[in-house]
Amino acid sequence: MQTCSRCERPVAPEALFCPQCGAQLKVPSVQGEIIDGTRRFAKHPPIRPGRAARLSIIPGLGHWYAGAPAKGLVFFAAIVGPLVVGTELDLTVIGAAVGIPLDIGGLGLWAFCAYDAYRTARNRMRPAA
Repeated sequence: MQTCSRCERPVAPEALFCPQCGAQLKVPSVQGEIIDGTRRFAKHPPIRPGRAARLSIIPGLGHWYAGAPAKGLVFFAAIVGPLVVGTELDLTVIGAAVGIPLDIGGLGLWAFCAYDAYRTARNRMRPAA
């Protein structure tokens, strides 16, 4: 039998914690291998916010680069879709409802797409290896 160092009471040898006072008796051994995140990041170059904004010259590509492909597809569809169909993109009503001033239509949405790609990349920056 072993004794607890805090309360000095006898404790079963296989116990990890003292049943009386709750003091930790043994540190359980860790099974497996320690994961080193720097090796994982070495495979992937760091995300650069400026590059994400520049890639937004093609709507949605900056978001795809920044790791938000669904958001990129939404921006691509919102900007390129009306151009393909041939309709004027006037988002003043939608912009007012969402809270984003898009009074200049498609160009405003395109500029916001570049800004949002920059912001998304900045928030998801990976540490350099």
